[in-house]
Amino acid sequence: MVVDDGSVMLPPGEGKTVSFSGNRVTLIHGHPGWAYSVVEWASEPGIPGPPLHIHTTTDEAFYVVDGTFGFLAGERTFEGGAGAFVFVPKGLEHTYWNEGKTPSRMLITISPPGFEGYFEELAEGLEAVGDDEQAAMSVRKALSEKYDIEVVGPPRQATD
Repeated sequence: MVVDDGSVMLPPGEGKTVSFSGNRVTLIHGHPGWAYSVVEWASEPGIPGPPLHIHTTTDEAFYVVDGTFGFLAGERTFEGGAGAFVFVPKGLEHTYWNEGKTPSRMLITISPPGFEGYFEELAEGLEAVGDDEQAAMSVRKALSEKYDIEVVGPPRQATD
């Protein structure tokens, strides 16, 4: 909840949650014109992360809360457990995935805010097209153009 002085206090369990492709995203904080937004990303084991992609105007920071995520940023690959932090500046190709054998969660800080709307629209679009893979690709392509995403490679997932 935002109050007159500009502070934000959100009780546990608040925020809109959407799910797609085995991942759950909770929109925790984000207002146009503010410095950043925050989402919680939760992923089951064995679920691919997003495709390798680039943002031209968006910086992202990732903080692992539970489990283990794999990260690829530029030429570097990193496996981070709880407490790990990864920053990816705009213009650097990157992706992430649940690298462990248990559910994993992380907080993602996005600057400037606005990109978090992609997750909500993606979940709605994928639900609307159901199992039609071609329609799902069309949804992803349209949203990528709208939300500063250039896909440059395939998704990654945990290795055995």
